Amino acid sequence: MKKYILFTIIGAFGLLGCNDFLDRDPLSDMSPSTFFGSKGDMRTWNAGIYDAMQKTLNRAHIDWGDLRSDNYTTTGYEDSQVYMNALESTKEEYSWKDLYSCITRCNTAIDRYPTIPGIIESDYANYIGQAHGMRALMYFYAIRVWGRVPLVTEQWDGDVVKSQVPRSEIEVIKKQIMDDISKAEAYLVNTSDKFYINYATCKALRTDVHMWFKEYKEASEASVYFENNSNFELVKNEAEWKQMFLVPNSSKEAIFVMAWNFDADGGSLWPQRVGASNTNNGYKISQTLFQEFVDRRYSNQGADGRLWNVLDTVKLYYNNSRMPISYNTYYAVGIEKNTKYSEVDPNREYDSKNSVYKSQWLVLSTTSAAVQPQIYRVADVLLLRAEALNQLGRGSEALEIVNKIRKRVGYLADAKKEVSAISNKEEVETVILLERQLEFMAEGKRWFDLVRTNRVIPVMDKVIKERQSAIGINPTGFGDEGRILAPIYYREFEANPALRGDQNQPYSEG
Repeated sequence: MKKYILFTIIGAFGLLGCNDFLDRDPLSDMSPSTFFGSKGDMRTWNAGIYDAMQKTLNRAHIDWGDLRSDNYTTTGYEDSQVYMNALESTKEEYSWKDLYSCITRCNTAIDRYPTIPGIIESDYANYIGQAHGMRALMYFYAIRVWGRVPLVTEQWDGDVVKSQVPRSEIEVIKKQIMDDISKAEAYLVNTSDKFYINYATCKALRTDVHMWFKEYKEASEASVYFENNSNFELVKNEAEWKQMFLVPNSSKEAIFVMAWNFDADGGSLWPQRVGASNTNNGYKISQTLFQEFVDRRYSNQGADGRLWNVLDTVKLYYNNSRMPISYNTYYAVGIEKNTKYSEVDPNREYDSKNSVYKSQWLVLSTTSAAVQPQIYRVADVLLLRAEALNQLGRGSEALEIVNKIRKRVGYLADAKKEVSAISNKEEVETVILLERQLEFMAEGKRWFDLVRTNRVIPVMDKVIKERQSAIGINPTGFGDEGRILAPIYYREFEANPALRGDQNQPYSEG
């Protein structure tokens, strides 16, 4: 999605250069007479909303949703505060400046679009629907990352006193999220363009929110939209699975994708975390996950094609003296580079003596990558549906969904044979969560999965102890459960004193 954000609205966007809470501009700076004067202004402003989403999630979608989990181990260059669950309020990655910038643009759109001269509802419905949907998505990220946050739904009028906003209760924010989803659904229709929030995005988001709050019946009802829907379906094989990340807008599995264009947006920061060619990324796949892929490779029940579509197994094979992929391959050079969004390297080197390529995928660079992360796709919603069905006593149906997810990437093992009883909800959930872990590695899902299912401490306490022991620290484990939530960046307390004094905040207030 190419963004054409006109210079005439730079002043309205406020240049986003300050750290003031919400980065909000007074209404007087954006009066309808100076900007919102025609239908075309909505298209331009909505481009700004998506631009703010990109700034928010460019790196954060993996920082917030993946890096704190058991998906990874260190390459020696990791952020030790993240790796050891030693986050503090000085972590700029946990600033919510960009997130609230996106929210305030949504607030402005919702407030101003209906006031444009000569406009009727059919003119603004699609644009205002996207604004409601985006605001819901941003607040959903906020409560999953920080818990209670300030709830702001109106444009600031310039009154300094009104900029001091305390945190709202989760139930209040949840109600706002659900109200926004309902309004978005009422305004939006389905489109073939996956780079914009549409009706299907709302159904996916609704499913996700219901699952977060353990509302399984409601999640099941929302997710059924994607069953037998000819507009959305799982990819059919491992080749299509790979293409889904390279050309997401043409994939029927994609629901909502964060657009990224190198010419317009510059290099993506995704590779910097898990697989850049021009820097030492801090993280690589955990040994446990790698071994699970290897187990499937030699299971005599097919092989999981996600292994060679996420890691350059050709390079591993070559660097390991052309021995078959095994557990020991984990220590070969190249394992640290995630190639989920990589195309075939056009300059890959051919070893003519041994008639074999030395590698397969073009490892992305932070200075040239245009990664387009999937915010929602069909596999995500269906596996959430599987969790909901399991909790509703329909474990057999839940595991059928797992089998569908596996089959399309070449792994044919029957998930129903991996549990002692289909009525055992915990065992069934474990199978579903493992499939999600393999399917969505480096897509910003795993941490939220652990939090949603109350598995952070059971899973991460052992992992953190192992990490602490490895560097000679007394293994104390994960620590205070309150640290499941992320710290609020200290500058937020400086800009908004109403945040201070919260007795449930386990971190320093800066």
